[in-house]
Amino acid sequence: MIIKYPLKPREYQSRLGLEVLKGCNLIDLTELQRSQLKQALWQQGVIVVKNQHISASELEEFARKTFGNLMFGSNSFSLDPEISPEIQSQYSAILGNPKGLDRKPPEKIYGARIWHQDKDGVPIIKELEMNALYVVMLYGIKVPEEGENGQPHTTEYLDLVEAYNNLDSSHQKALEEILMYQMPPVWFWQNLDWDNVPKKVHPIVSTHKVTGKKGLYLGSWNTAIPLGMEDKQEEAQQYWQDLWNMVLERTPVYSHVWEPGDIVFWDNSQVMHRGTFYDSTKYQRIALRLGVVAD
Repeated sequence: MIIKYPLKPREYQSRLGLEVLKGCNLIDLTELQRSQLKQALWQQGVIVVKNQHISASELEEFARKTFGNLMFGSNSFSLDPEISPEIQSQYSAILGNPKGLDRKPPEKIYGARIWHQDKDGVPIIKELEMNALYVVMLYGIKVPEEGENGQPHTTEYLDLVEAYNNLDSSHQKALEEILMYQMPPVWFWQNLDWDNVPKKVHPIVSTHKVTGKKGLYLGSWNTAIPLGMEDKQEEAQQYWQDLWNMVLERTPVYSHVWEPGDIVFWDNSQVMHRGTFYDSTKYQRIALRLGVVAD
C-alpha cells in the first residue's frame, strides 16, 4: 500500500484497499463468501482480491452471481479477432495495449486520469440514481513494470466519507443544502450546447444506501455545476475547484500498487479515483474493467 499526502505527512490508516478472500478463487465462492465480499466493499470502499486467473466471461459470471444483472455492454464491446477470446466479453472493456507495444508514445488522454466517479458518465436511467451502488471491478492481467517517473504502476483513490468527516460541522451543514447538476464528462458532449446536454441533479452530500454514512459526491471539475450557477460556468468551476482543494488538503490519497492477478473493486458511492500514466512503447498493460449496479 502507498499513501500519498498532498501537503504534509500525518498519521493515516486508510480503510481503502483491504485485501479479502485470501487464497480463494472468485469463480468458486460460496454464497456466504459472496455476501462477505459485498459487506467488506460497503464498509471499506475499495477492496482487493489477489492472485486471480479467470477469463473475461468468468468475470462476468462472477459479477452476475455476486451483484446482479449486468446493465452495460451487450453490443458495446465488439470482439476483436486479433485479441485472445479469453480476455474478451460483451460486458468487459479491455484497458491498455492488449495487442502489444505501441510504436510511438500516444498522446496523453486525460479522461480516466482526472479525478472522477464512474457514475459521472453513465446514462440517466432509473437504476442509476445518484446513490445507486455502482461497483466497478478492474482486473490486472498484465501490469507495466513501472508507471510515471520510475514509480510502480498505480490507480489512486480518495475516500469521500473521510473527506466529509474532515470538514467542520458548519461547512458540512452548508454543503448539505446544495444540489449539483452532474453532466457526462466533457469528451462526451464537447460538440453539444449546454442546454442540450442531459443532466442529473443530486446533493453534494449523499447518504450511503447500506451503511448510512454521509459522504461527498463531487463529480469532476468539468462535469459539476452547482444548482443556481447554470449560467456562470467559470464561477461554477471555481466553486468546485476551491472545494476540491480543501478536500485534497485534508484527505490523503490511497494508491493501489498493481500486481498481476489483482482484482480491485470500488464503490463509486464512496470514492473518487484516477488512473496514472505508463509508457506503452516500453510496457504492455492488459486490464479488464466491468461495472455493475448491485441489487
